[in-house]
Amino acid sequence: MKKSIIKSSVVLMLIALGIYSCQSQNGNKGGKEQANETAAKQNAGIKTGEVDLSQKQFDAMGIQLGNVEQRNLSDIVKTNGFIILPPQLKADVSTFMGGVVKSVNVIAGDQVKKGQVLAMLESPDYIQLQEDYLKAKSNLSFLEKDYARQKEMLSANATSQKMYQQTTDNYNSTKATVLSLQNKLKLLGISINDLENGQMVSAIPVLSPLNGYVQKVNINVGKFVDPALQMFEIINNSELLIDLQVYQQDIGKVKPGQKVYFSLPDQNSAQSEATVFAIDRGFDNATKAITVHAKVLRNGRTDLFPGIYVQAYIEVGNKRANAVPSDAIYKDGETENVFLLSQIKIEGGSKNYIFLPVEVKAGVSDEGYTAVSFLDSIPPNAKLVTKGTYYIVSEKNKGESIEQD
Repeated sequence: MKKSIIKSSVVLMLIALGIYSCQSQNGNKGGKEQANETAAKQNAGIKTGEVDLSQKQFDAMGIQLGNVEQRNLSDIVKTNGFIILPPQLKADVSTFMGGVVKSVNVIAGDQVKKGQVLAMLESPDYIQLQEDYLKAKSNLSFLEKDYARQKEMLSANATSQKMYQQTTDNYNSTKATVLSLQNKLKLLGISINDLENGQMVSAIPVLSPLNGYVQKVNINVGKFVDPALQMFEIINNSELLIDLQVYQQDIGKVKPGQKVYFSLPDQNSAQSEATVFAIDRGFDNATKAITVHAKVLRNGRTDLFPGIYVQAYIEVGNKRANAVPSDAIYKDGETENVFLLSQIKIEGGSKNYIFLPVEVKAGVSDEGYTAVSFLDSIPPNAKLVTKGTYYIVSEKNKGESIEQD
């Protein structure tokens, strides 16, 4: 029994030694192959970071080469701001005379038309105002006749100048009172004709002053409201503006009529257009900027609302600059780069293209081209990748992954 156990232990040890030996050999083999590949690249003159493509890969990836071009690109001022409403398209609704809310006919989000009844208010003061008007109107009718009679009597020297003057003053005073009460009733929405025909009301309507949507409702049934309270807020989004903050060093470039292109922070690809129409004449010490006003061209967009933050740039002119196709630029971490053709190797009748990543600083973009400045000088006629950059980046990442393994 003991002999059997010893034999089994020996066999297991031999198997384990065999597995370790194989792994060690494979590891050494893999390391040697990686070292050999790296050495082969160095012997072939390929530097670290360069990408080597065969002719077959070059054709399959659709790689295209070109030169840095001199192009007229739009000069821009980068800025940000908020979408706002013109003051003509936003209304706070209140009452001219306090009262208790009898009914509320809308809720936030409802579409309303100009003149539509939003709520009804009731108060004894409304009844008193109508009563005062009717009394003053009646008194005016009597004073008007008395004034005409005194005028005739004065012409016939049948009354004194003092009596005539007193009658005239009473008539004019009461006439002014009637006009004042009449205007107050009109402001409250009470019909003068209905009132004079005996139709007195105890409740008045609160009307929408414009077409739009109900943004806020600050009342409820039974609440007393006074003239200082904002009962409703009505907005009309048919026209929108953008208030942009432009800093002192750039404000001299901005002028009315210039185009503005803006996007929402989470929708960088969905750009909309606006036009500068006014520039503030005062410097804001809090923001260290001057506000530029632009009118939005909606072009059917329905996702733009007042209060939304936007990122924008203003086209302030054109400038000639070194430019490459925008697709030629790729990001590697925090840097922006392009691929330059480093060399073409011909061996055995086949070509190999060696590409070197070069860091650039990207500037303005216009019509598919981006202005670039190279951090290090490059040959005047250097060829760079203008199409297919994505595939070369993939090949570069693949090579770096193998080296790390």
